[in-house]
Amino acid sequence: MALTRCIILACLVVFVLLLQGNVHADTNIASAGWAEVEITPPLGIALGGRGGNYTLASHVIDPLHAQVLYLKDGKGTGFVLVSMDLIGLPHSLSDQLRQSLVHELGVNWNLVLLNFSHTHSGPNMLRELMAGVGPAPEVEVHYFEFLREKVLSAARVAKKNLVPVSKVEIFEGHSHVAINRRGRNKQGNISILPNPRGPIDDKLWIMRISPVGNRPEALVFSYACHPVIVYGYAFAAISADFPGIARKIIREKNAKIGHVQFVQGLAGNVRPRAVADLEQMTFRGASPEKLTQAGTDLANDVLAALTNKCDVLKLDFAGASDRPFMARGNPPSREVYEKMKADEKNPNTRSVGEFWLKRYDSGEGFAKGEAWPVGLVRLDQNHFIAYLAGEPVVEWRGKITDWLAPRKIVTFGYSQEASTYLPTEELLAEGGYEVLESNRARMSSPAPFASGIHESMRQSFLRQLAFIEAPVE
Repeated sequence: MALTRCIILACLVVFVLLLQGNVHADTNIASAGWAEVEITPPLGIALGGRGGNYTLASHVIDPLHAQVLYLKDGKGTGFVLVSMDLIGLPHSLSDQLRQSLVHELGVNWNLVLLNFSHTHSGPNMLRELMAGVGPAPEVEVHYFEFLREKVLSAARVAKKNLVPVSKVEIFEGHSHVAINRRGRNKQGNISILPNPRGPIDDKLWIMRISPVGNRPEALVFSYACHPVIVYGYAFAAISADFPGIARKIIREKNAKIGHVQFVQGLAGNVRPRAVADLEQMTFRGASPEKLTQAGTDLANDVLAALTNKCDVLKLDFAGASDRPFMARGNPPSREVYEKMKADEKNPNTRSVGEFWLKRYDSGEGFAKGEAWPVGLVRLDQNHFIAYLAGEPVVEWRGKITDWLAPRKIVTFGYSQEASTYLPTEELLAEGGYEVLESNRARMSSPAPFASGIHESMRQSFLRQLAFIEAPVE
């Protein structure tokens, strides 16, 4: 009997130890939660991506959405990725929203990442960035409040829905939905025209999150291309453009996927190939059919990439952020704005001209540069997200991946907050919209960037990498 009791007691001890080991193991399992919410604005709101605030939304082709993905690694460190069908957010609203997400979810400031699809068929969000546009009307003020609360509600749902995940995988593929838009006109000058020989970023980056059990999967995919098809045929319509079509088709074609997020890449100088007329070398022919074509092609490329070999992540989150100084050169001559002020057809052009002429006449001078938001997020020991605010051109990806080699890097543009275009130094001498004209209506400075921006950006990312990889004592 005594021997039997000893054996039973020993078995119980072993069972308890095994149970404790399983509980300990469970606490080191990553978890994920996600949610989606509609953020369509009311009709009558001014639309963005048009250089002014004079086109009011008249109808909705398809609704706008925000998606929230909340991931926690085995140590309990959280990372939040928010995708929005918007042209961008101003600095003030971005900071408010990120701070609220930090409070709601208890995550580090450097691990909250906002990304914008940059649809040109959504509400104007950038009034405070633009020169000569006047104060925000009541409908915009209310929409900002509505948007903030909607995203926070989705974040709360994502947190509530946290479940253990069996694996997080990274896939890579390729897509040629985009085409470079820095072509030369008949005078030999860079203009917004198709350039089939110009660079694009054909890389597709896909993260698939598979929960434990038979729960639906989540899919995040990133590609670089301006969503500007809808406003080519329905100028006053609201639409998520081709990213919305792609998300819908991915869900329809893969029943295992319950949540889909699009993340915009470095799309500053690329447009959809579907609206490029390569015979006449111009962009035209936007239509519902071209919209469906671009969205379908992108969705099919994403689904095809899921058959490729993947990397399985062991999540280990860490983040850093910075605002390196990006120097600007000399502003345009006074004559440029005198000509704009005299424009009888475009009230926005006249307002911008009047705004900057006051600065010229006052003798106050112009800003010498700006602090550009950038950041780095470690997903695991070898996989990183490098993100930039504003509208970076595709050429930045090669530079950033070289600076951070041999780590595997995905680059996101249109992140955290809106700003102007960010060309590389090689493009400065060429001129064109991304270098010159795009700055003329911006509140920060009408001057183009100057040499030295590469080194500012390189040093910033290397500082961030050193911070993330510094040993913790």
